[in-house]
Amino acid sequence: MAKIIGFSGSTVKSGVVEKAMEQILKSTGQEWELIILSNLNMKYCTGCVGCAHTNRCVLKDDINELLGKIEDADGILIGGLARFGKLNGLTKVFIERMFPLFHNNILKGKLVASVAGGLFDQQTVKEELSSVFQAYKMKEVGALSIGGNASCYKCGKGETCGNSAFRAKFGDDAKITKDVFYVFDKDKEAVERATMLGKKIAEVISLKA
Repeated sequence: MAKIIGFSGSTVKSGVVEKAMEQILKSTGQEWELIILSNLNMKYCTGCVGCAHTNRCVLKDDINELLGKIEDADGILIGGLARFGKLNGLTKVFIERMFPLFHNNILKGKLVASVAGGLFDQQTVKEELSSVFQAYKMKEVGALSIGGNASCYKCGKGETCGNSAFRAKFGDDAKITKDVFYVFDKDKEAVERATMLGKKIAEVISLKA
């Protein structure tokens, strides 16, 4: 049985991105694991290039174990979300820490797919992740763009703050109710697209076998 590893860059526990990734992974029908990056000890890349000859990072944290998992996996799934119009910081740190596998085209041909979430700018996130996959010469199987929620929904000032993403989305006179929250499980179309992506990943893996 094939092994597929997912890496969630969302900091929201059991949030939209995580739920969507779980749906994709279980729909593959293969062995899978979802790693929550916010639970790890993961420092930022210092650009020392000490990884050039060993393909492992010199920093003493959790990243080298993940690099091994990526190499061993038949496919990987990376999920991130939009923050200030771009891919969020945690997901970007993880991508930069994948750099030891950039040397010598180690990930060339590795199957990969993505999940891009957020209240706004999901397309930007999708494109950023796709450009990373191209740089690593990975084989991108597909991508899922989904909705999301803003911190403004629950900060207590979402209806009045001049910088509120809630007001930007729904208008200055809108009220925050439970109905405005995006719930992945209730988005039948998104669940179906996630299921189809999982099946596609499995199909592509079987063709490579």
